[in-house]
This record gives sequence, C-alpha cells and structure tokens, in this order.
Amino acid sequence: MEWDDLENALAWFKSAPGEWIDSGRQNLEAAAQWIWEVIQGDFNDEQTTAQVVTGTVVSMIPFVDQVCDVRDVVANCRKINEDTSNSWAWVALVLTLIGLFPTFGSLAKGCLKILFAYGRKTVFRTAKATMDSGFWNASRPFVEAGIGKLNEFLQRPAVRRALRRLRWHNPYRELATLVRETAGSLNIGKVLTEFDKVIRAFRSLVDKVKRWGPDSLGRQADELTRMVARIRGMADAPLRRVLGPVSDWLNRLARRLEIESDMAYRASTNSVNPHHYRRVSNDAEEMQSMGSRTPAWADASSQLRYRPLRAAPSQAGWPDISGHARRPMSDAYKTFHSARAATIPEGEVLYRVVDPASGDNSICWMRKAEFDKLKSKDGWRRHFAVKANWNANGEYVTYTVPRGGLRVWEGPAASQAYKDASGATRYTLEGGYSQIVLDPAHLDRTQLGRRRPTGWGYTSFGGSVSMVGVPTLKNNWYGN
Repeated sequence: MEWDDLENALAWFKSAPGEWIDSGRQNLEAAAQWIWEVIQGDFNDEQTTAQVVTGTVVSMIPFVDQVCDVRDVVANCRKINEDTSNSWAWVALVLTLIGLFPTFGSLAKGCLKILFAYGRKTVFRTAKATMDSGFWNASRPFVEAGIGKLNEFLQRPAVRRALRRLRWHNPYRELATLVRETAGSLNIGKVLTEFDKVIRAFRSLVDKVKRWGPDSLGRQADELTRMVARIRGMADAPLRRVLGPVSDWLNRLARRLEIESDMAYRASTNSVNPHHYRRVSNDAEEMQSMGSRTPAWADASSQLRYRPLRAAPSQAGWPDISGHARRPMSDAYKTFHSARAATIPEGEVLYRVVDPASGDNSICWMRKAEFDKLKSKDGWRRHFAVKANWNANGEYVTYTVPRGGLRVWEGPAASQAYKDASGATRYTLEGGYSQIVLDPAHLDRTQLGRRRPTGWGYTSFGGSVSMVGVPTLKNNWYGN
C-alpha cells in the first residue's frame, strides 16, 4: 500500500494529524495513531457513511472501501462482544457482510450499502424488545430514511452518468432484483467468506499500527484483534440462526424498492407522470357534469337514507377520526352512519378503489366480501357514497395485513349530499355498504399489492378521457 493511497483512504474518515503533515509524512507513530482511530470508529455517523459510499461508488478512491469495511465490521464485533446472545447484533453483522458481496457491481454495492447501513441503525438505536416484535416493522423509519438518502444519491451527476453507462433506466427495479436474488441465495458460506476477507484486511492494518506505533498502542491493537478473532470463532452458529430473519427483511426491502420504482416511474414512458388525467374538482362542477339526467349512482333527492354520525367515536388505541384529528383523518367520522372499533387480523386482504391520481395509502378501504359485491362503478359510487370529485375510479389496490393486525373503524357508509349555492340539497349518494377507515401511517408499504383494473373505465359521466401520460396500474404512495 503506497503512502498516497493510504492517506487518501484515511482522509475520508479523519483529517490527518498535524504531526503527520509537519513531518513531511514521515512520522510513522502519528500514522499508526491515525489508522488506529479510523478502524475502531463508529459507523453510525451519517455524514461519514455518505462520504464513504460516494468515494466507493463514484470516485473509487483506492482502499477507501476496504478501510470502510474494516471499520464497520469492527464496530459490529464490538456490539456483539457486549452481549453475544443478542441475535439482533448478529443480524447487523450479516447486513454489513452482505453489502460486501463481490456479485454486486461497484454502483450496486454503493447503493445497497446505504440501505443496509440504515438497516443496521435499527439494531443500534431501537430497544431489543421492540426488535423482537418484528425486525421489519422496527426498521421501517430507518428504511425510509435510507430510501431518502438513496434518492439523493441517485440524483448526483456522477451517479446519473454511471446509471446511463450501465443502462439502468430504473435503478430501483434493478436494485430490487439484486436484493431479492440475494435473499434467495443467502447462505452461511458466503457470509463467512466475506467475514474472513475483512479480517485479513483488518490484520494488515493492525500490523501497521503495531509496527509503527508505541507499545501501548500495540497492546490495544492486540486486545482488539483477540476480540475480533473470538467473535469470528463463535460466529458460525449464531449467523446461521439469523439468516432467516435477514432473508425476510431483504424480501421486504425488495418490495419497498419496487414500490419506489412505481412511484418514480409512473408513466409508461419511464418519465415522471405529467398528470394530464384529472377528475372533476368540486361538488359544483360535478353537479354541472350530471346535466339534465341524474346518473345511475345518484338520486335527485334531499333525503339521506343513512345519516352521518353526529359525534366521533373514540376508543383507546384506535385511530382518532374526530374533527381534532390530523389530516387526512380529520372529520372521517362523518363518512360513517355508525362505526365500531375493529381489528383486522393478520393475513386478511383489504381492498381500495383508486384512480390514477389518487394515493394507495389513504383512509378508506373495504373487506373482500364488500368488494366482491360490486359489479359496476355505479354500484361502488352509490353504496359507498363516493363522489366523483373525491375518487374517479378505474383501478384498485390490495393490502395484506401484517403480523399484529390492524386497528380500524368499520361500519356502514353514510349518505352524502350535493348542495347548491343556497345550501339546498340537490342530489344524494345512498351509502350503506360496510367501509373501513384506517390511519395511513399504520400501513406498511411492503404489504401493498400491485394495482389492477376494475374494468369500469376511467370516466364517471360518459364520454372519453385522454390517457396520455396516465400512470395506469402503477402504485402511488403519498408520504404520511
């Protein structure tokens, strides 16, 4: 390893000590201290992680990736050494080692290191009891932060040039495929091979610390070496035990990347959707669109068959749907004729009718039995009392309830009124079918199914609509 290479690599982590510069880069003891401080560093520092990934993938600074790998594995070993029975610390080590797999190209490796780093943060910043209730659920806030960092990273000019060279027109889809393939082929042999490679690099750096540094530093280096060797010696069994949870986490991460792909590349042209498609914007426009003939899904009447609730129901642990709730939950109780607190069990599939511009993760859903009763757009609008300016229909999406169930409000949909400028009710929607209102913040993106056509078309008042740029059958998840 040349001095320039070593200095360039270490500079990504820590500025060179003054005595190293003042001596014309000949003070070996200062260099030893520099290396020592870097390799036992804490990989949870976000700025440093971003610098390392950039250097590894784009600039390709010699030895930066190797020093980064050593530092991260040493930090993992330290955490495991605190409690070798903590399975989640071993999970963090596996995520570190997977990020080093040689089957990933340099660009893919850099992107995945970002995501895996945020997966590790779950282990080191979340209570063990929370982790035990479900690794994916506990990691979701960190995964979302990682997705955000990945999105920023992919917008960098140098990264965009690399994407073009690789012909990665949809990087999220490419990464999802790699993550899913990794989950399917994960085995103990691959993981231990990477562990051994990093330990060899670690020993090489420690050797320099011992040769160049004082005896006191050498003794600390020997102690750290023994600790890493001890963790490696016991690694086989605990690593085997956690491969299953890691594979499950990787598959969920792959699904999250697929959803990000659908969100970023909604139009069939692989460009950001221009949203030419639009629904009527308000009740007045909708009533004008009805013309002289009342549509089959509405009634020219002022009578409400299922009157809305006058007050919001409340129960501890269930979503707030009162007038004081945050959006989009505020006043949701008014969409009910009556409502009860319910828990949807794990594995049940919920349904939601959507249009191309509406979000998948909104508040109104239904059970499969209710969805199966719908034979047309008219029936859906009438019995769920859905105004055309709320949702223009055309597609539907499903959601599979994960472990732990989902707390919701359920009951017959209230009738809805269309009022003219004087406040008089001109038309009504009947309502009466059983709807579900939930908090979108409680939804897990990885449990969302792909959009499918309802077969009802995309119009509410006849005629046709331009489908240019319409993101049909593409998931659309809004931030909570």
